[in-house]
Amino acid sequence: MIARWLLAFVWTLALELPIYTRWLRGSMRSGWALCGLVFAVNAVSHPLLWFVMPRLTPYPLYLAVGETSVVIVEALIIAAALRGRPGAARLAFLSSLTANAFSTAVGLIVMPLFT
Repeated sequence: MIARWLLAFVWTLALELPIYTRWLRGSMRSGWALCGLVFAVNAVSHPLLWFVMPRLTPYPLYLAVGETSVVIVEALIIAAALRGRPGAARLAFLSSLTANAFSTAVGLIVMPLFT
């Protein structure tokens, strides 16, 4: 189970980093700071979704509640990192929503190929 999570985590980072970069590159001090932020938000939210959040049934309910929670948690962390910048909350929410919608969609398409 850990190996499967780690693979999903790495893929999530690979899928979401370009999207977060597009949204946030002008708001961060450096590319390294941006990479660190993307890693941090996923290091918090991804294990919570996989290991902590109870598996609601049916699966679409789990997916909707889980991914909504992830978007909110990541947006809050990003907004905190961008504090003081104009439009930080809006930028944090839109970047989180876009990145997570994309990685979730790709995951839903690709996961059945490996199970």
